[in-house]
Amino acid sequence: MKTKTYLKSLSLLAVSTLLLAGCAEPRPDAIETPTPEPKVFVTAPLTGLTLEEGAAGTETFAAPSVACKIDNVEAARPQFNLNKADIVFVEMVEFGLTRLVAVWQSQPVDQAGPVRSVRPMDADITAPLAGIFCFSGGQLPFVNAVKDTGQYMASETTEQSDDKGSFSRLSSRGAPHNVMVDVALLQSQHIDHLKAPQAMLPMVGFDQATESYEAPSTDMGEETISFLVKYPQAESGWKAEGSYFVRSQDGDQHIDAASNEIIRATNVVVMQTKTDNSFKDPKYGPIPRTVMIDSGMAWVFSNGKRVKGTWSKTSQSSPIQLTDEAGAPIKLAIGNTWIELMGNPAKITIKSPEPAPSPTPTEDE
Repeated sequence: MKTKTYLKSLSLLAVSTLLLAGCAEPRPDAIETPTPEPKVFVTAPLTGLTLEEGAAGTETFAAPSVACKIDNVEAARPQFNLNKADIVFVEMVEFGLTRLVAVWQSQPVDQAGPVRSVRPMDADITAPLAGIFCFSGGQLPFVNAVKDTGQYMASETTEQSDDKGSFSRLSSRGAPHNVMVDVALLQSQHIDHLKAPQAMLPMVGFDQATESYEAPSTDMGEETISFLVKYPQAESGWKAEGSYFVRSQDGDQHIDAASNEIIRATNVVVMQTKTDNSFKDPKYGPIPRTVMIDSGMAWVFSNGKRVKGTWSKTSQSSPIQLTDEAGAPIKLAIGNTWIELMGNPAKITIKSPEPAPSPTPTEDE
């Protein structure tokens, strides 16, 4: 009897041991840690901003760009949503005035303008974008030159049907300074057959491992308080303010009508260009054409500093290259960029901080 009880106890002990063994925690070295999915990043092609795929702010990174001709005379200011443009070109037009080519891509904008007519250099400026060109009128040779680049031509005439409807006119302003365009609507109508643009300017790189950017070239540049680009009948002024340069037009603060904020840029590039005056209009005389497929001197401003170098553009469809005096690429900071096309006879004046005074020697020295 005692033997049976003993054997029964051993059996119960063995079963308990097996059960406990089954419930025991596995050894740390036996745990299989699942490999995390690698992050996927997307980059806004015209500003260089890189975010994780699907993050807020990436909604239009894959959309086509919309390059619009924007009026810049006093009656057209303040313009709408220039602070949300990725790139803005300032070009010299007839009488020495300036007009803008504003490019929206990475931020949705429902109202931009006032939209104006085409000029002879617009084809060479916008061809690399291969997106949507937005305008209101223009001489046929200039319109055809842009059309020949393969961009979608969007004007008040072509977009006025009920199924398009991206153009409108402001009742608060008089013609011709009241034509507006819904950029986001235009993008949405062409996102299936037009691609996002290529990069237009050399931007700093992004390290996915550290999720950080390299330093822009201007970090080692010269301190800059302000600078002024003086065209024959217009002035573009820029003043360092924090991490931006803020803009004045003809001596007054340049304001964005959509936000009532001063226009600002992370980067400002001044390109010294040649001017071709061979096209003669019977009414207005010579229509200046900025020579874009060329090279010349350049100044790059960012974060209160500047570097000097050279710009070049080798073909109509090529982006702009920037190199410093040693021949190394000039890389822009992440953000929006304004480009002043400083055609002859425009000039640049730069104001730097006064050098610190040398210490006065003492008698012992």
